[in-house]
This record gives sequence, structure tokens and C-alpha cells, in this order.
Amino acid sequence: MRTEILLCLLRVSLGDAAPGGILIGRRSVRSEAQEVVRRMASQAPPAIKSVTDSWTFTHRSWIGAAFLVPAGVAIMLSKPWLNEGAPLALTFDFVGWILFLAYVSLRLWSTLYVGGVKDKILQTSGPYSITRNPLYVGGFCFALSIAFFLKSVSLVIFALLAAFAYVRWVVAAEEEVLESLFGESYREYKRQVPRVIPDLSLYRAAPTVEVRLRALRTEAQRLWTAALTPFLVFCFLHFRNATWWPHWFTLP
Repeated sequence: MRTEILLCLLRVSLGDAAPGGILIGRRSVRSEAQEVVRRMASQAPPAIKSVTDSWTFTHRSWIGAAFLVPAGVAIMLSKPWLNEGAPLALTFDFVGWILFLAYVSLRLWSTLYVGGVKDKILQTSGPYSITRNPLYVGGFCFALSIAFFLKSVSLVIFALLAAFAYVRWVVAAEEEVLESLFGESYREYKRQVPRVIPDLSLYRAAPTVEVRLRALRTEAQRLWTAALTPFLVFCFLHFRNATWWPHWFTLP
């Protein structure tokens, strides 16, 4: 295709061999060059305008399921390796609650800033001043909190692997869209703020925050459902300690 354009430009510069046909030749060649450019534009892949155009983003739930579902099933059928009430078990619970509270706080805090305007406004203050992806960080905290509530070292490892996969593919796809939308402003933001691990020294509060109640209400409903998870986990742990529960192996 580039060769066709170069040939067209060469013909425009040279014109027809006949003295009287130069103008006509240039006009026809110019039309031909324009047609080549139109064909190139029609064959070019469409630019991603929204994160929902990314296949990786729209199928992100499968990434977490691929890591966590097999590990979860294995834990359900394994024998507890820690006695409830033991000091180490209590430590696991304590860390689990810290991570769960971090999840709730980050989700609500981030929604106050970006709820309803994601992909429309580049937010760089509040939670977005210490990490570029506070919503994902909150999600990672949630997955890890469940692993700690279950006292499962194996699930902690798989949750970290799932988080790595999310950062490698899902977060990268979303940031590619944001960079195409906001250009140099987002590239400068990337140079200053870490992608995942928060840097509290960078914190910068916004002078004002416009709260969008619909987005906040939606997030509150999601968090209310998530709040049932620790209760369900502790119910599962109670039943898993029963003698009738299938214990096929021991998995820390």
C-alpha cells in the first residue's frame, strides 16, 4: 500500500509525458492517491475508544476464576491444618479483617472520585494520587482477605498469581485505553504514580469532590453483598471441621 502511494506521488511530480496533458494527469493521479489513502483507512484496525472494547477487560472474570476456583475447590475438600482458636489462626483472622476493611475503604473512597466518570475524566487526586488503580488494589485486598479467613497459604499464593495476571493483562489493557484518551497527561501521570502498590508520600487531596449518588449507591450495594462473604466463610469453616465433611488431603 505504501508503494502505491509513492508511485502516485511520483506520477504527480512528473506529470504526463505530453505537454498538454500535465494538468489532467496530475488531477487523475491525485484522485488515485486519495482513493489509496481511503482504502488504507478502511483496512486499519479501529482504535479502542473505551475499555469495554478490550477483549481482555471484558473477560477479566475468567482470569480470576482460572486461578481461584480450582484452589477453592481443593481447599473445600482438604483437612484443616490449623485449629480454630490457635494463635496462628487468630493472626490469620486479624490480617483477613485488615485486608477486608482496606477493600471496603478503597472501593468507597475511589468511587467518590471516579464513580460515573470513568474513561471521561482523568482523576489524579485522592486515592488516585497514591496508586493509578485503587479499585483493583481494593479487589486484590478482598481476594487476599478470603484466603486469610480460610487460613490457606495455598489460596494466598493463587490470589497473588491472579493479581499478577490482572496487572499484566487487564490493568495494562485499561491503561492503554486511558493513554489513548488522555495522551500526554496520562503518560505524565504514569511517570509519577505507581501502577499498583500505593505510595502514601504522593498523597494529594482534591480541593472539591463532586459526589455522584447513583454510582455511590451502586457501589454500596456491591459492598453490602461482599460483606456477607466473611460470614459465609466462617460458616464453611464450621462445617469443614465436622467429621462427616470429606477430607481427601491436607492442604496448608
